[in-house]
Amino acid sequence: MNPEMEMWFPRAAEAGVLVLMISQVLVSIGLFSKMAACGDDDDFTHNGFSGADLTLSGAAEILPGGLLRLTEIAKRQKGYAFHPTPLRLKKPSGAASFTTTFVIAMVGEYPGVGAHGLTFVLSPSKGIPGALPSQYLGLFNKTSRGDPSNHLVAVEFDTNMSAEFDDIDNNHVGIDVNDLKSVDAATASYLSDRTGGFENVSLLGGEGIQVWVEHHGAEARLDVALSPMGVPKPRAPLLSSTVNFSGVLLDYAYVGFSASTGYTPACHYVLGWSFKVGGQARELDLRHLPSIPRAGGGGKPKLLTTGLPVIGGVVAAVLLLVSGIVFLVRRRMKYAELIEDWEAEYGAAHRFPYKELFLATRGFRDTELLGIGGFGRVYRGTLPTSGTDVAVKKVSRESNQGLREFIAEVVSIGRLRH
Repeated sequence: MNPEMEMWFPRAAEAGVLVLMISQVLVSIGLFSKMAACGDDDDFTHNGFSGADLTLSGAAEILPGGLLRLTEIAKRQKGYAFHPTPLRLKKPSGAASFTTTFVIAMVGEYPGVGAHGLTFVLSPSKGIPGALPSQYLGLFNKTSRGDPSNHLVAVEFDTNMSAEFDDIDNNHVGIDVNDLKSVDAATASYLSDRTGGFENVSLLGGEGIQVWVEHHGAEARLDVALSPMGVPKPRAPLLSSTVNFSGVLLDYAYVGFSASTGYTPACHYVLGWSFKVGGQARELDLRHLPSIPRAGGGGKPKLLTTGLPVIGGVVAAVLLLVSGIVFLVRRRMKYAELIEDWEAEYGAAHRFPYKELFLATRGFRDTELLGIGGFGRVYRGTLPTSGTDVAVKKVSRESNQGLREFIAEVVSIGRLRH
């Protein structure tokens, strides 16, 4: 064998080993990146949602400034926002533990009037086919509620009292398992450190409400607590119920929010959200959460949706009234009559209203002009009441001729037929 070839083969073998090592390194990097991505999937925080990777559907959208709006001021809407990838919440050893905290707000079109509500939901899909708005909260319909094949768990924040689901009041929090008949429910309230007792929270008050949901897998327990935004997490939960996720959820579930309106619209907002599987979710930075629009702020200010049409209607009515008055005044001025001094002194055999003469001469048109006399212009006309042909002299007030000559001419015209 050629010595040069003998030298080449070992180098080629070394190169092959090097390529194999590089490939193994690249595969390791790829696996590491994939693992890191999976780690991010079950541990995330959104202080506002500008640029957030969420799957939105229905009426949901992210507004400028990072506010997540699930429904706007409109009737019978539903909206969804889900984390884009499913999370493994069920393992051979049992259901996984997780914690989450989020800030919500509900702003009704009319203060204190409910619009059904909002839920934090764990679902086998990012969309819930066939779900209805109104009292079904975008989770179920008449036939699907109560079906174990839903594989769905939700925490509802309900602002309507529905007898269909045995709701306790129109301002409550409930834990729902495959049905809107909650397995546990309580009036929205929190344990106050100041008073030592529970204080009510208005879900539809238009203010931010922070919620904490914790699932303890080993104990199969779900805890729910809430308080006005800025008030620390209560020392005791509002709800604490046994929920066997292993018997309800599939191995993987999507986490997110749903909301719905009925015939009384409201905006349902989420300001921030933090979630973690197998540990404590990070705290939200409340100072940097987006602000909540005021009542009726479903995208368009209340002034635009209600105020301007009312103001416009009032302005239109005023303009119409003014136009009518101007028309009547001008009409009266148009046909106004002036009793001359000579009429009172000498009298007249017959006096024609100015309006009748105006109509007879077709408004003193030039086409009816017969000629120009000493005191003004003479027009041909036909009296509208009798059809009699007449000659009408429109006297000029600037005429300098004597009054008696004018009277004489009037008498003369009365005796002649033009």
